[in-house]
Amino acid sequence: MSRSALEAIVPCSPWLRQGAALRAAAAWSAVRPPGGARGCKCFALLLALLLSLPQLAQAQEPPKLAIPALKLGFNGAYKLGCWTPAEVILQGGDEDFTGAIQLITPDSEGVPTSVFSAPDRPVGIFAGKPSSTRLYVRPGQDGGAYEVRVLDENGKTRAKQRFIPGPEPGDEYVTYGSPSTNRFVATFAMPRGIAELARSEGTQDNPLETRVVEFTSAADWPTEWYGYEAIDVLCLGSTDAEVYRPLAANPQRIEALRKWIDLGGRVVIFCGANAPELIGPDGPLAAFVPGKYDTMTTLREAQPIEGFANSTETIPGAENLRLQVPKLTNVTGRILAFSGSNSTDMPLVVRARQGLGEVTFVAFDPDAAPIVDWAGRPNLLRQALQWSPAGNADNNNYGYQDDLIDRLRRSLDVAFQGITPVPFGLVALLVIGYILLIGPGDYFLVKGLLKRMELTWITFPLIVVGVSGAAYWAAHWMKGDSLRVNQVEFVDVDLTTGAARGTVYTHFFSPRVERYDLALAPNFAGKPVGEPGRPDPGAGQSQLVAWLGSTGYGLDGMRGSGGQTTLFEQGYAFSPPLTEIVGLPVQEWSTRTLVGRWTGSLVEPIAAELRGLADDLLAGHLTNRTGVELQDCVLMHGNLAYALPNLADGAVATIDDTLQPTRVKTALLAAAGKQDALPAAPNEGPARLELHSTDVPQLATAMMFHDVLGAEAYSQGPSRYQAFLDMSRLLQGNQAILLARAAEAKGSNWTDGDETLASDQDRRWVYYRFVIPLEEEE
Repeated sequence: MSRSALEAIVPCSPWLRQGAALRAAAAWSAVRPPGGARGCKCFALLLALLLSLPQLAQAQEPPKLAIPALKLGFNGAYKLGCWTPAEVILQGGDEDFTGAIQLITPDSEGVPTSVFSAPDRPVGIFAGKPSSTRLYVRPGQDGGAYEVRVLDENGKTRAKQRFIPGPEPGDEYVTYGSPSTNRFVATFAMPRGIAELARSEGTQDNPLETRVVEFTSAADWPTEWYGYEAIDVLCLGSTDAEVYRPLAANPQRIEALRKWIDLGGRVVIFCGANAPELIGPDGPLAAFVPGKYDTMTTLREAQPIEGFANSTETIPGAENLRLQVPKLTNVTGRILAFSGSNSTDMPLVVRARQGLGEVTFVAFDPDAAPIVDWAGRPNLLRQALQWSPAGNADNNNYGYQDDLIDRLRRSLDVAFQGITPVPFGLVALLVIGYILLIGPGDYFLVKGLLKRMELTWITFPLIVVGVSGAAYWAAHWMKGDSLRVNQVEFVDVDLTTGAARGTVYTHFFSPRVERYDLALAPNFAGKPVGEPGRPDPGAGQSQLVAWLGSTGYGLDGMRGSGGQTTLFEQGYAFSPPLTEIVGLPVQEWSTRTLVGRWTGSLVEPIAAELRGLADDLLAGHLTNRTGVELQDCVLMHGNLAYALPNLADGAVATIDDTLQPTRVKTALLAAAGKQDALPAAPNEGPARLELHSTDVPQLATAMMFHDVLGAEAYSQGPSRYQAFLDMSRLLQGNQAILLARAAEAKGSNWTDGDETLASDQDRRWVYYRFVIPLEEEE
């Protein structure tokens, strides 16, 4: 038996291996080599000594610092192109020290990116003991590797480990990322039910798959709002109140969730018998409930639940129903189900706006008897989650599922002023001509005209140099030597609180090989945006920056299986709070796409007094106080919209009987300049967005109100990657939305060190959406 075979079958402990070696030596002594019994004993002792010495030496070696595991996302589930939590597991070595963690992974173009643990929270590593630290990473390639480094206080690498995606996590493997167009439904304290809805769609292994991911403990809740970037909706159950108790010691997780909702997140809360602990005074979920917990009461009728679920199945034992439910007072939002003669007697399902997001509160637990055994339970969950069926997964002409953000990026790419894109057909034709020139062309030149074949040593390099010079001159003439920036910005303002969010998509052209140090400078109506006025310990910074890649398999597609290569071996880094990109490399005559998000507070940019009337009609007036002229103004509520005239700064718009409302879709298409999209005759079918359209206003409008325009039936593709931009849901409820375009405002800027990333030929589109609360009728 060889030593390697022996080590393979014995335990890993050095001392156990020593014992196994001694037993193996005793077995070998039975062979009785020459020398008799004495020789056998000597041989056995010698063999035992030889086999034991390496193990003894190994046992005496001090432990080494190691990185045994990397955990990504939520139970291994994460999306490509989204900020996701990462937990680094450490095993201490022979000494205690403090340092930092560096996590490296390629972006969508294959360039290595680095994120670091926060410098104000050094990572403590203790001799011989396990520990862990959390940070956030943005995976860029399907199959891209991850490298973790442990740095000491001097920046020296003390240990490093490489992890690659594999079918199962463990050892040196992590799970593969999901496409950015997947829908993630996250659950916490929800034992069953949601996963069955996803499986019933049959969309597994599909770009538009709906995946159910589970938060197994309170430690899975992100401590920063952008940790939820991959989550489309979060479902919170209440069967086990104990799992929420650790949140009391970490309010940062609660605050991060609050901010994510305010910025457009969606949460569904199922809360039944454990309501006093969860939504009562100082309860962990009290801040998210659209009302105030009053007391527990008994629900004795099943019809409100069955009616909300649109189910023909009867709840088992409905005639003797005794379900403990919380009673809410001071309810805000729409009461969708209730018991009693008035909706406020016992609200059971309430859907309310919170900031720019939405909370649905269900005052009973679907995992409690008798609802848990009810055949209509899946319908109940669908209604609570507003579960829409999977979209059309057919591939388009590009060979992959084309998201609206991909089409917007292409539109920004062809919109550069002073830059002439070179068609692929022309490039192919010139390549063929070059091959003919250096091949048969050079041959006929030196043999037919010059009649001296040896002159090819002169003519061939001259042709190569001449063609290269002509190509460089043509490229310089067509692409120029100036920076160009095309940008679309969406600014959304909640007029109830003055809180604002900005989302900036920037596509810029670099005329030379350059490294950029980029930070976002938020701007509203020509003025810098300040920090939020209220305390915000959950996520203090007001900016978040990142690269933006393609959702498919293109040149910078995130689903390219990690095959995308780059000319830049040295990558770039994000500052620890993710507010800056340091050393971003861009090749000569190449483009890069960035996304920036900012939050701030604004002081009454729109002064409005609006009342909601019957049939979604509005009455009142609003005043423009933004400081810039607002154009293409559309005021929307419910299913109706009012086209308003351009509003100069200080101008007042009156909404009364003199204004004729139209359908929301009609008004939006008109504002985007797409009147021709409306069918000329009823039998021509619904309006559609051209699949290859490069019209930025039309694509931007489709992203802002995707569902109300008809979703995939209108856009001919999904809008999943940046789905938080869709504010269609906020058209329902006690608020109106004013959509406008700022023609003169240039919006937010990127800074490269002390310089502004801009030129005099930039093209910028800035859209404002103001969420206006409606006054209660007297």
